[in-house]
Amino acid sequence: MAFSVRNIDHVEVFVSDIARAAEWYSQVLGLYEMARWDPEPLMIGSSNTKLALFRATKKGGLSPERVGWHRVAWLTDKVGFAAAQEHLKSLEISFRGPINHGTAQSIYFTDPDENPLEITFYV
Repeated sequence: MAFSVRNIDHVEVFVSDIARAAEWYSQVLGLYEMARWDPEPLMIGSSNTKLALFRATKKGGLSPERVGWHRVAWLTDKVGFAAAQEHLKSLEISFRGPINHGTAQSIYFTDPDENPLEITFYV
């Protein structure tokens, strides 16, 4: 079975203050809260495009030290999610997951330049 993504689901953004960033994106771009994990990320967006806001931390945390864009997540469906894993395996591209996030499942991998990528679907 061939695999293809539908569209970008979300882009991860590491910010110094999640509430302040959410307010800014709301005022400037009209983005609104779409989902929230405990304690993060806060998913904000419009239509089917979202930003996942994470708090940037100092060394030792789960997040990178710096603020900025982090990972691009591509959306697929349940069948495409299984096909994506087989496709990556056939190309000998290692990935982490699948990870169950409750409302979504994801796999994580990188491109040849180590840029982080994700393929996700909502259950």
